[in-house]
Amino acid sequence: MKKTALILSLFGIALLSGTPLAVSGGGITVEFTTDDPPVRPDDAAWDKISATEIALLPQMIVSPRGGAQTVKNVSVQAVHDGQWLSMRLTWADATPDQVVGVDTFRDAIAIGFPITETETPPSPFMGDAEHPVNIWQWTADFDANARGEGGFAERYPHTEGVWYFPADPAVTRTVTGWRGFEAVAELEAYGFGTLERKSEQNVRGLGIHEDGNWSVVLRRRMATGQPRDPHFRASDETMAIFAVWNGEEGDVNGMKAITMNWTPVTFAPTTGGR
Repeated sequence: MKKTALILSLFGIALLSGTPLAVSGGGITVEFTTDDPPVRPDDAAWDKISATEIALLPQMIVSPRGGAQTVKNVSVQAVHDGQWLSMRLTWADATPDQVVGVDTFRDAIAIGFPITETETPPSPFMGDAEHPVNIWQWTADFDANARGEGGFAERYPHTEGVWYFPADPAVTRTVTGWRGFEAVAELEAYGFGTLERKSEQNVRGLGIHEDGNWSVVLRRRMATGQPRDPHFRASDETMAIFAVWNGEEGDVNGMKAITMNWTPVTFAPTTGGR
């Protein structure tokens, strides 16, 4: 028992000090397509894309601990056309939780990539001071709000002359200040407690809940031209980390299911000159 406790103690010290764990075996292949990568989770094109199952465990490193005891894994599919990357993330969740309140919480999923290429992988727990991580977080409440179906729409129903984005087709100006404008927030982290929203938001997403499962598509240009973004190229390799929140279980902030190490990601080479 003492030996086990010592191992766990040393394990915790290594995690908090930013010492990276080994990259997990296997990995995700981003397949190449000559068609436009799918935008919707229910696009039939996903039927032809192979899936990789990624194991998840409750976050037990820092407070608040626990989370997503029912979410054991997430299925990942990915495809690119040399210009755009689309990823579909699918996981079991009996109920869609799309409203945030005093004692209600939302479903969410996040994927993180190292921003800079290094010989040694950064900490798989939101990076560290010298090795930041770019995080794409989809949340069910903002996805619903963007489609006019969430708690915001219930509190402020659409009436003539009163609108919230994306409502009246006649409205031509673009709203960028409101957080709920997109279903995905692009964030940056340098370790625990350092999460901050990026000024430029390049990731788009859409989620569908059906038959007890969430399916979410995250989509971004492979190269954005911005120095604080990870840039992807055909035939390249990178790695990813994942986190899932189950609102029905009270998951919020650090209470979530996570990957304990990096998953390798390989981009297939392009064919057909695209």
